[in-house]
Amino acid sequence: MKTSHLKKGSTFAAATAIAFAVSISLASAASFTLKIGSGQPMKPLEPINQANYYFVPTVEKRVAAETSHKIKFIKLWSTVSSPFDVLENVQKKLFDIGLFCACFEPTKTTQLAFHYYLPMVTDDPVTQLKITRKTYAEFPEWEADTKRFNQTVLGAPAFSSYGIGTTFGWKKVTDLAGHKLAGAGLNLPWLKLLSDVTVIQTNLNEAYNSLQSGVYEGVVIFPPAWKGFKLDEPAKFYTEVGWGATTLYQMTINNDTWAKLPSGIKKIINEEKETWMVKASELARKKYDSSLIALKKDGSTIYKLPYDQRAAMAKAYDGWANDEAKKLDAKGLPASKLFRRYLAIAEEAGIKLPHKSVSYTHLTL
Repeated sequence: MKTSHLKKGSTFAAATAIAFAVSISLASAASFTLKIGSGQPMKPLEPINQANYYFVPTVEKRVAAETSHKIKFIKLWSTVSSPFDVLENVQKKLFDIGLFCACFEPTKTTQLAFHYYLPMVTDDPVTQLKITRKTYAEFPEWEADTKRFNQTVLGAPAFSSYGIGTTFGWKKVTDLAGHKLAGAGLNLPWLKLLSDVTVIQTNLNEAYNSLQSGVYEGVVIFPPAWKGFKLDEPAKFYTEVGWGATTLYQMTINNDTWAKLPSGIKKIINEEKETWMVKASELARKKYDSSLIALKKDGSTIYKLPYDQRAAMAKAYDGWANDEAKKLDAKGLPASKLFRRYLAIAEEAGIKLPHKSVSYTHLTL
């Protein structure tokens, strides 16, 4: 009887332990709902496009399959925020994750748009992504500066090379004199540093009406966005200037949100953000070529600015990179070192910098 009593006790103890373990397991399983948003439409812009079609569904699927948790994203693409307010809205937690162009935050995240200061490096988005990610790996404080706004950069794919769409044809830099041209934030100096050009701040959401009504006659833009926003309807000329691919569109996450996520979900997000960047950059490369074909098919005139004119532009920018590096250095960011290292990494990757002798010799700090 004594033995039987012990067995009953053991069985009860085991059952209790199992029940306790199950209750702990159920308690540790949690569901998370995250708001992810942008200030611009999803389809024309590759980073948002691939966040919608790849990143969000893949993270949701993997979390359900690989962890005891569930995650659901509420997608708020261009619905509750302007392009200029996404950083602040992530800070305020209107978004848990936000996608925004650093060009719209010229005072707060200037460093994340440093390619503007060093244009004409590479037109290929995939190559730009590789050399930029390598640069950031050596300078982690560069992206970490966004912690001042209670958020962390998850990543930034590369856009296509910038050119300019216009309502008029032009072949030389001097042909732009007297015209009203628009840009966004940090790419405005590309126009301001050219003599006799009237420069206007804009964003893609208002560009169609502004071109149509004559508020301005051209926009600094990459071909997929020019075509995607149908700007070729009011303006039939597109020029491949070669300002270069850029990693401008950041994906950031609110730090309070990030802190609440289990390690398993964080691991999946960290893995998929890398794939998202590659996919968006590859799509940008593909859409660059297909957009030029579509523009030509729909009646636009496509022109590629020759080397001598690109060199003339580069000469106009001489000294700008050094000035901006000094400003960022004064803020405690290693801009001068990063600028030089970025150019060195580009050359190590086999990129020939055709305007280095003109534009970049002033990086002497």
